[in-house]
Amino acid sequence: MSGTTRAGSYRDVLLLPSALRTFVPALLGRLSYGLLPLSLLITVRQSTGSFAVAGATTAVFGVTSLSMPYKARLVDRYSQRRVLPFLAAGASAGLLVISGTSSAVVLLLLVGVTGLLAPPLGPSMRSNWRLLTDGLPLKERAYALDAVAEECLFLGGPLIAGTLIGAFAAPVALRCSAGLMLVGTLAMVTSPVTTHTATPATSRHPLGPLVLPGLRRILLVIMVAAAGLSTAYLCVAAVAQQAGRPGAAGYVEAAIAGGSVLGGMLWACRTHTRPWPLHLAGLIAVLATGLVTASFVPGLVLLGIVLGLTGVAVAPLFVVSYLAADQVTPAHQHTEASTWINTTNNLGTAAGAATAGLLVDHTTPSWGFLAGGILLSVAAAATWLAHRLGNDSIKLYI
Repeated sequence: MSGTTRAGSYRDVLLLPSALRTFVPALLGRLSYGLLPLSLLITVRQSTGSFAVAGATTAVFGVTSLSMPYKARLVDRYSQRRVLPFLAAGASAGLLVISGTSSAVVLLLLVGVTGLLAPPLGPSMRSNWRLLTDGLPLKERAYALDAVAEECLFLGGPLIAGTLIGAFAAPVALRCSAGLMLVGTLAMVTSPVTTHTATPATSRHPLGPLVLPGLRRILLVIMVAAAGLSTAYLCVAAVAQQAGRPGAAGYVEAAIAGGSVLGGMLWACRTHTRPWPLHLAGLIAVLATGLVTASFVPGLVLLGIVLGLTGVAVAPLFVVSYLAADQVTPAHQHTEASTWINTTNNLGTAAGAATAGLLVDHTTPSWGFLAGGILLSVAAAATWLAHRLGNDSIKLYI
């Protein structure tokens, strides 16, 4: 049997009832997260005069992402319309206060509270796509559209933030992020689909869908893949620094994001019928090949080309992961499970970057690329082998 068939178009997805009135404001709100890292970092640096404090606030905000699945659980239980406006209002207010504060201790506390209130807009929109495509063969196409759009936001967000910082000031960019978050969220919840509530299970475990072996195995694969891939970003910065052109790292990272956008669009041109474990293994193998190749590549230009081609697997990897999480979890836990994909990716990214930093400090960026490629190769092989063996004790899906 063929592994792929023709899929519906993006136009089919966007013409679904309430699709545009939900998706467009959701993108507006999610753009705030594209502006936030740079604008927060520079704002805190300028107000305190310390990069250490700025880095600490960024780390605190990252740690609070662990609360995202539990906020998603509230959304599943009480609906987006009842939960998201409250979270967005609190987080936006926190950003506004941060933009005018100079005390390091107060800033750390404010960033922590703001991170805890940050609304889970991405997982909520994927929940909306599930509702909008219910009964139609368009969910994979919708997820791909969402992943591609998110890549574009995180590519354009820093550019917008940088422009605002250059033309005005860093606090202005931070306030813009706050405004986008609030306005986008409030506009999104006017859509009829945001009133939906999932039917909760009679007994709710504190760990939610994490008790399901199928989801835990998917998350393990994503964490390892994220750890391997994150070495590329750190090593790119190291190569650029060694070449005396640190700013060039941004162009190489943009090439990866551009490849991801292209990959997501191409992936969604087909409806894939092979088992998802095989897709995960194949996509991770593409990433592994790219990183191993990068370890032998001289020069930033060629490195950008290689990693840009490698990036075509990034967005499809998340599309497959979200669909797989839907498959192994009950309907009332889909939003929370989707959020765990992102949270696990963040944890893997942090672990991989920290390890790669130690490696690069003691060797060269080439060894960092190679280490990341080997880790990804092991993950791809283990995922493929687990599926091929088909043993319930080790296979990826149950």
